Amino acid sequence: MNQDERMGEVIARIENHLPLKEVVLDPELSAADSFLKILRVKCFNWTNERITKVHALRFDVNLPPIETLNMIVYPDQHYDAPIFLFFFFISKRKVICHFNVNCPFDDADYLAKWVDPISGIMNKYPPFEVMDRYPEWMKKYQQKDTVYGLFEKGRLEDLTNASFDVLDFYLPLLAECEKVTDPDRLKRIADFHDKFRDDIRTQDKAQGMMSKFIGKKKAHRIFYEVTT
Repeated sequence: MNQDERMGEVIARIENHLPLKEVVLDPELSAADSFLKILRVKCFNWTNERITKVHALRFDVNLPPIETLNMIVYPDQHYDAPIFLFFFFISKRKVICHFNVNCPFDDADYLAKWVDPISGIMNKYPPFEVMDRYPEWMKKYQQKDTVYGLFEKGRLEDLTNASFDVLDFYLPLLAECEKVTDPDRLKRIADFHDKFRDDIRTQDKAQGMMSKFIGKKKAHRIFYEVTT
């Protein structure tokens, strides 16, 4: 499965529960290739009444050969569902993978619904023992079964299947959850989304990498207008 197929599979699984409408993006951002196409960038957004944005970013580098897929599901802020993040960075021999449910609440009832069942999913696979440390800015979002790290290429199939299994657990809950009406809870959700977006905009090193190839202004616009 290549990265385009992986992205298509994620979208298909979402649409099994929540039909999506693609959002038309500025062509300057939707296909922002670098000079001589050393870096090829494609961006996509979709939406649904329960989802503010599904974001997908594909960028490939020619030398060294690297294929990257980043996807984020932002639930509408009237729902208390986590933000789902899905990332695969594939080189010739290694894979960096990150998938996680980023939770606005951490009480026992919330975790029992959205986080605890993931342990059973992950137990179907050999342990995903990482080869590097979780970035400091991401630690506040980390859960007990969050996957993040550098892996041997031989783990790619397991990582892909595990991420799909977690997504399949997450989506029915998102499709069925009720709107939040409590003002304090709504404020906590909104504050969490604001902080998560700000972290992606200011802490994610991919923006700096893209800036070197397509320019700081265009990379900034992608992260502020499309990714978040």
